[in-house]
Amino acid sequence: MDQIYIIGDIHTVSAFRLSGLTGIVSSREKAETDLEAIMQKGNAAIVAITNDLADHLSDRIKTINLDLSAPLIIAIPGIDDPSGFRWSVMSYISEALGISL
Repeated sequence: MDQIYIIGDIHTVSAFRLSGLTGIVSSREKAETDLEAIMQKGNAAIVAITNDLADHLSDRIKTINLDLSAPLIIAIPGIDDPSGFRWSVMSYISEALGISL
């Protein structure tokens, strides 16, 4: 079964775990390794990664999104992100897919 994963700081991951998502607490140093571990599982449909970590992995994320049919990697603000959440997570997914859900 395909899953949605979240990679980010402890606060963001904990919040998403409450809604049933699988989360990985990560850091800039571990983010690439954690993303690759999810890729190896082969069951990820969507991977949401906080902006602070996604910025560091932008080239890898672009490659995954352009070259593979799954997973879709989306960047979302973390709970501690100064820009905060502009939309719901579903809105971020809709924007990344270019569709209306």
